[in-house]
Amino acid sequence: MLRNLKTALALAAAMVAPPALAEPAERHVYHGLTILDPVRERAVPDSYILVEGKRIARIGRGRPNIRGATAHDMRGAFAMPGLIDTHAHLTLGPITIEKTPAPPHLAIGYDPAITRHNAAMLLSYGVTTVRDPAGDPAIARGYDADIAQGRYPGPEALHAGEVITRSPAAFKGLALRLGPDGDMTTIVARQADAGAAYIKLYEGLNAADLEQGVKAAHARKRKAIAHLGDVSWTRAAEIGVDGIVHMMPISPDLLPRSARADYLAQRRPGAYAFFEWYEAADPDSTEIALMIKTMARRKIHLDGTLIGFRQMFHGDDRALITQRLDQAHPAMRASFEIFRHDAGWTPQDRARARAVWPRVLDLTRRMYEEGVRMTIGTDLGGMAFLVPGFSMSQEMTLHREAGIPAWAVLRMATSDAADALGLGRRTGRIAPKMEADILFLNSDPRQDMRDITDVRAVLADGRLFDPAALRRAPAGRGGSEK
Repeated sequence: MLRNLKTALALAAAMVAPPALAEPAERHVYHGLTILDPVRERAVPDSYILVEGKRIARIGRGRPNIRGATAHDMRGAFAMPGLIDTHAHLTLGPITIEKTPAPPHLAIGYDPAITRHNAAMLLSYGVTTVRDPAGDPAIARGYDADIAQGRYPGPEALHAGEVITRSPAAFKGLALRLGPDGDMTTIVARQADAGAAYIKLYEGLNAADLEQGVKAAHARKRKAIAHLGDVSWTRAAEIGVDGIVHMMPISPDLLPRSARADYLAQRRPGAYAFFEWYEAADPDSTEIALMIKTMARRKIHLDGTLIGFRQMFHGDDRALITQRLDQAHPAMRASFEIFRHDAGWTPQDRARARAVWPRVLDLTRRMYEEGVRMTIGTDLGGMAFLVPGFSMSQEMTLHREAGIPAWAVLRMATSDAADALGLGRRTGRIAPKMEADILFLNSDPRQDMRDITDVRAVLADGRLFDPAALRRAPAGRGGSEK
């Protein structure tokens, strides 16, 4: 306890306050910085931000003399809204094999230490809000209670319940199966009553299932998001799904008619479809054009989770997939080495996957250029070799590599995400009356999106955090003091 107190005092004397869990001081002014405004696509140098409690009170130019406000010299810093990861399973633990009840099956573990570790790491990289797109509702409620009671400071999360599927190979603890676990209407109602903000409809469902799920979700005033297999994105958009996850529209119905029979005859189950479909697809086909047009017209929200597939497609490149892997929880690192989507791939499979990777980026760019509503999501916890927080910067960098302008990528990670999640009136922008969720960077990410990791400090609901202190947090604790 004494050592923690000394550390807190030392950090308080430095540029940023320690990641303590006390209420924020009433008034703080951050000055000398450049505000990056992705909505207006402008950078405003020599600016200040006045924060009162949890909200932004005023922004302006120069150095104001505000009585009673603690001044923070941020010369050289770039300030932008806190990042929003729209696909982060922050509560998921490692995959295990359970032998009872028979037969042996895969299960998802949950561990408060992993959740706290993920939360601290996300916050250290400026991620102040996430959408958690699947998990145990009771665990999610516990996380929200911990945030509300100040046991740890964020990020804020919007949760979905367990995925709804027909697959007999569904993960225990993460999935509910139609039939054994009830019908669609009953399952959706149960999840809504448990507090789920989203209903997650999963691959293995057919079009009729999807339609029932969307209808049941909307009847309970919940949004329906979908991870799809054989049901095409075009059909899902027509049905009325609100969001689609993963840049993998692997339905045979989206292939040219001349290619479908051969594809179906040769395709293999599992993750092989992620590159086999791209080999058979024609990006200039009428099927793909209609899919993109329909998604744009119906304002379907898409998060591509490119980084998870990049790690998978290049899974034999240890230097690439293990960047900053020491910042992932040890139990997750161990799980990554065993349970990974590319397990069993041959060198030929990997070569084929790497060969189609440019096509994945090309489809991402086409989606953006045609007006599809896109945000930045990582699939933290759902795919191997993803580091909480750092994978957000990798995802943003991949969107830049796809050819999407820097300002647009910054919007996808902030204001566009806030709007898509229904939070745009209170976060996602640096403006008066908005929540004080702010990322202070030492470098300008417009020049190189990898610089989004060069974090000087983070504000979450007005509390100021030192990223280095957050990253030193022991895995089992809610604080970040050394």
